[in-house]
Amino acid sequence: MQEKQFIEKGARKVKLDEFLEEELDGAGYSRVELARTPTSTKLVVYAQRPGLVIGRGGSRIRELTEDLEKEFDFENPQIEVNEIENSDADAQVVADSIASWLEKGGHVKRVGYTYIRRMKDAGVIGAELEITGKLSGNRGRTEKFSFGYVKRCGDTSKKNVRKGYKLARTRPGAIGVKVRIMEEMPEFMHRDVDVDNQILHTSNTGEDAGAKADRIEQVLSEAENMTSAELERAIEQKAEEIETSDISKEELRTAFDEIEEQEDDSEEELEQPKEEDSDTDESEMDEEAPEPDAEQSDESEGNEGEYQEIVSGTIGDAKDQIDDLDNPDFEALIEAEKSGKNRTTFVDWLEAKL
Repeated sequence: MQEKQFIEKGARKVKLDEFLEEELDGAGYSRVELARTPTSTKLVVYAQRPGLVIGRGGSRIRELTEDLEKEFDFENPQIEVNEIENSDADAQVVADSIASWLEKGGHVKRVGYTYIRRMKDAGVIGAELEITGKLSGNRGRTEKFSFGYVKRCGDTSKKNVRKGYKLARTRPGAIGVKVRIMEEMPEFMHRDVDVDNQILHTSNTGEDAGAKADRIEQVLSEAENMTSAELERAIEQKAEEIETSDISKEELRTAFDEIEEQEDDSEEELEQPKEEDSDTDESEMDEEAPEPDAEQSDESEGNEGEYQEIVSGTIGDAKDQIDDLDNPDFEALIEAEKSGKNRTTFVDWLEAKL
């Protein structure tokens, strides 16, 4: 059965790990990784002192290859030895070192704080250390030391957290040492994105972003203000004419804010004074250009500014202000609306008043 094969593979991996730990005692053995190919079995051994694994002239590694082939029936085993560059960032090496110190009579808290500080200096994201057993007295207890961030469950824990265990045999009794080290953060935690706004599911409708933006503008033209109730009413009203099921209130508010920012920017550009050419003769320009009537220009500028202010608000407020005017210039109002928000429904209403 398939379940039985998984159990056999797991038991074989544990036996291999125990075998190498016993054979490579003193070499700082940490772990082994298996990679099977059609013609051979590749074993990658990680150790602090790879020279002791290889031996003089490769004698030790040849003996180890023969023993592995006999004990575990590996087909053409190929052993590769990698040196552990930072031993304080390797969970199994740290566990072995702590167990060795405890067997020599080291104090638990001193050992724990020393190795927590060394793991922190090694640059790991986080580490946890548990020492359990008869630490002092006849009753067993557990001392825990930790720092940083260590994921305890899920796929991140399997891929990014290294675990080490070693049993220290002291005079009072056995002491278990567990070490968990998170070497680096998972890849998804480095991405510069807003997870709340990230699209988890999309439907391919063949519509580009510009078409949806046009539909959003049509819904905005129907809304008289930005309240939730009014936006819902505008979405329902426009649902008879266009597709509005994929338009949310947040998208409408965002689009409205962008329009407001564009209008503010355009107003600032219009308000900036134009630089005059220093070489131009001001007297000649005054003679050529006829002087406009001051009262007419002030009146037209005042009306234009008033119309711009009227159409800058919501459609409902604009309609009320226009009804209050004695003789509104609807052509100027239409021009002001088209140069600003250009809301289709509002322009149609103004044209109907002509």
